[in-house]
Amino acid sequence: MKCFDFLVIGSGISGLVYALEVSKIGKVALLTKKTLADGATDFAQGGIAAVVSELDTFDEHVVDTYKAGSELGKLPIIRAIVEDGPQAIDYLMKIGTAFTMANDKIQRSMENLDLTREGGHSQKRVVHYADSTGHEIMRALIRTVRETPNITIYENYTAIDLITQHHVLNEKGFIPGVSCWGAYALDENTGQIEAFRARKTMLATGGGAQVYAHTTNPEVCTGDGFAMAKLAGARLVNMEFIQFHPTVFYSLIGQPFLVTEALRGEGAILKLANGKTFMDKYHEMGSLAPRDVVSRAMDFELKKSGEKHLYLDATGLSQEKIHAHFPNIYRKCLEQKIDITKEPIPVTPAAHYFCGGVLTTQDGLTDVKNLFAAGEVACIGLHGANRLASNSLLEGLVTALRASRHPSNHEDVDFPEIPEWQDVGTYNENEWVVISHNRQSIKSIMQGYVGITRSKRLLKYAKHRMHSVYTEINNFYNHNSVRREVIETRNMAIVGSAIIQSALMRKESRGLHYNVDYPNRDDANYKRDTII
Repeated sequence: MKCFDFLVIGSGISGLVYALEVSKIGKVALLTKKTLADGATDFAQGGIAAVVSELDTFDEHVVDTYKAGSELGKLPIIRAIVEDGPQAIDYLMKIGTAFTMANDKIQRSMENLDLTREGGHSQKRVVHYADSTGHEIMRALIRTVRETPNITIYENYTAIDLITQHHVLNEKGFIPGVSCWGAYALDENTGQIEAFRARKTMLATGGGAQVYAHTTNPEVCTGDGFAMAKLAGARLVNMEFIQFHPTVFYSLIGQPFLVTEALRGEGAILKLANGKTFMDKYHEMGSLAPRDVVSRAMDFELKKSGEKHLYLDATGLSQEKIHAHFPNIYRKCLEQKIDITKEPIPVTPAAHYFCGGVLTTQDGLTDVKNLFAAGEVACIGLHGANRLASNSLLEGLVTALRASRHPSNHEDVDFPEIPEWQDVGTYNENEWVVISHNRQSIKSIMQGYVGITRSKRLLKYAKHRMHSVYTEINNFYNHNSVRREVIETRNMAIVGSAIIQSALMRKESRGLHYNVDYPNRDDANYKRDTII
């Protein structure tokens, strides 16, 4: 058994920031499924929304966030996160994060940051590093983490279960309440399962959009944190609100990649295959409408035309601006034989971000004692029914900082006797088809029945089919030795079931949840969270 003061599961912006801050008061174990850089934060292009301009105000950022979320977000929480934005940007700059400046000759300070605008924002307020903001943030954070002596890094470790009352044996009988004392994790380097004991555990596992067939997410985003928290007894909230990013490069070969919303912020226009614009008939902000509106409009137009993709036309932008602000997108499109200075980009919506998650306070506290959550795995009440562009890195950073400063981090914990993991059976290669087949089944069910547009009938089909899938996977899990693919597929089935259950509970259309049987918003009955 490995004993630490703090256990951090996940190595995106939330996990690394929390680990850095609590390492000042105790020893930290940092677990990540692959390497530190393999997560959704590294993929983030646009930037971090924060009020750092004299032309902008906290009130405007709060209103934009609340409106984008279809008025389901919690206004006090939105304001608290927004008002911490400038301090969060300053934090990143102090650890060495480089951001694009309005004038490179001017002193590098918050007053001189280059700001861009994205969908749903009334002002230019997105702080960025060209179009590779997440990668630059991760570069600075990883360097700092590796230089911090109180942090022990465990790469290629897959968390299996949080250690709670479900695992411990106690002479005095059952321990009341639900507490977390760490986690069991699979060391993929050795195939051994190890127990990590800790006073406090931080879930920073990111999202779970790998449950869909078409997604912007890296392979590690299989919803592990949602599933582990649910199995431990925490509540999940608003799981029906899955954000489909409108502009993902369409290709029949290779991994799809995100085409940043900042391109539209600078003037790129969405167009049909015949070259005509269409967004003005769906929203007054046109191509800069909130993501839920744009994705639904694109989905409708694609179904109407039978086409596989639409186009994002950036040819109206100067070559200088594209080369200076979007070098990564320019290069990646050029690799696909598309010169975005001369021709439009083929794009289609893809599953991108979970606006719901583990029910969490703005300080990262969950239902489970000693368990924190931050970032995409958590739902603090910021996003409501739809996330405003570039609020995700803001939320993950601010919540992690708040969690690291919570007084409970200094509490002593009376640990029960924690048993070693009891592995069951041997791995049966002949039965591997159960995992490989059901993993694809989950993606097919979610993509076909629980996508951008839903119906009561299709959701009920999905519920029935997902139950069968989960039963098969769980039976395999209980009779075979543990491997990462088995854990991930089990978690994907749990997360898929939670999304379907939440979608069936919300009998209205709001934000990212559109049900053809309940096409209107119903504030009288459903201006509230969906809780599992």
